[in-house]
Amino acid sequence: MVKLTEELVLARCRSKELASVRKINYWGTELDDISIMRKLVNVEVVSLSVNDITSLEDFQNCRNLQELYIRKNKISNLNEIYYLKKLPKLRTLWLADNPCATGTLYRMTVLKNLPNLNKLDNAVVETDELNVAIDQGADLVIPEGAEKFAEVQSEDSAENIGKVTTLGDSNELNANLECRPLPEEKVAVPSKSGDATKFRDENILHAVLTLVKELNAESLESVVKACQDQLQTL
Repeated sequence: MVKLTEELVLARCRSKELASVRKINYWGTELDDISIMRKLVNVEVVSLSVNDITSLEDFQNCRNLQELYIRKNKISNLNEIYYLKKLPKLRTLWLADNPCATGTLYRMTVLKNLPNLNKLDNAVVETDELNVAIDQGADLVIPEGAEKFAEVQSEDSAENIGKVTTLGDSNELNANLECRPLPEEKVAVPSKSGDATKFRDENILHAVLTLVKELNAESLESVVKACQDQLQTL
C-alpha cells in the first residue's frame, strides 16, 4: 500500500496546515490510500491520475473542489461518482481509462448525475448533450460508504457544537462545516472566571446562528422542531 499522508501533502504544497492547501498533484505514484483528502476541505484542484485508487469516497467532503483529474486508476464501479454529487463547485472531471469508464451510457450517466460539469474527460459538455444525458443517463445506486460518512459527520458536528468555548473553537467548527471564520469582535471573551458559562452559551449561540444560514428548508424545519422540544423540557 502507498498512502498519501499529511506530511507528504504539506511538504509538496509547502504549507503549514491542510486548510491552506488549494492544489495537489501526485501523478503516477502508485497511491491507493488517499484518506487524507477528507481533511482537505479547501482544496480546489486535485491531480491523482495514474495511481491505484479504487474509490471516490474520500473526495465527498472537498466542497471547494473545482477540478478532479483521476484518469488511469482502478475505479471499477461507476456508482462511485455519487460521492461527487454534493460538490457544488466541481466543473472539470477526468475519469477516463478507469474500469468504470466504459459502455455506451458511461458519459451520459456521469453528466446526468453531475450536471454542473463543464468538461468531462477533456471534452467540453454541450447543452444539447446534457439534455440527452438527463433523459437517458442511468440513475446511481448509493454506496454504503456515503450513508456511513454522513452519519459520522452529523455526530462529529453535534459533538463539536457542545464544545465551542473560544474564538479558535468557533472557527474550527465553522471550518469543519464550511462556514466563514467568525470575526473576533463577534465572539465574547470572558473577563472573569464566573462568566465562563455565559461566555460559552454566547459563543454556542453565535455559532448556531451562523450555521443556520447554511441550512435548507427541510433542515431548518428539523432545527425548529428540536428547539420547540427542548423548550418544553425547560
